[in-house]
Amino acid sequence: MEFAQQSLLDQAQREGLLEPQLQIGSPNAKGRASSAPPCPVAWQIQALDTRFLSRLRYSAHCPASGQTLDFMLRAQLSAEVLVATQSVPSGRALGEADVELQRRDITNAPEAVSQLDAVLGLSPRSSLRAGQILQKRQLQAAILVRRGEKLRILARRDGIEVQAPGEALEPGARDALIKVRNVNSGRVITARVLEPGLVEPTGP
Repeated sequence: MEFAQQSLLDQAQREGLLEPQLQIGSPNAKGRASSAPPCPVAWQIQALDTRFLSRLRYSAHCPASGQTLDFMLRAQLSAEVLVATQSVPSGRALGEADVELQRRDITNAPEAVSQLDAVLGLSPRSSLRAGQILQKRQLQAAILVRRGEKLRILARRDGIEVQAPGEALEPGARDALIKVRNVNSGRVITARVLEPGLVEPTGP
């Protein structure tokens, strides 16, 4: 159990979780674990499957006797993680006022996030409820430019800036490459999204 606890806490810290706390239940071994003879040397523990905290699978091997015992553990993990302070509709970029750190049980939220800079500017794939734990799989790059939106095309070269009106032919997040029509010339170009309503050409 000590091996499992330390390895799981190390994993939580590598994932950037703040102040993780772990509780592990008694092992549930396959077979008659209570009648297994003691190992005269240290058991060698190997993790078989740690994807689900409610069903952790390990294997213990005794080098002296050759005996191998598979067993299962159940763990409960809590940490200081980001939760929504208010309802956030899908597609809207998250700001600092939308989230706060709270200690939560994240046993069933494996992609919970503690770092503010990891979520700012992203948007939820589906609406968030107040108090909902943020998870990485729920977030995506926020769409800054919508199809059909009027925008500015900003071209820079040799210290000179030239702007032209444009129309987005595709939606795009920050740094996405989208098709844009130059309203003045009618030419369709590929441009990089810089910010809402602003793109820059990627070619000459």
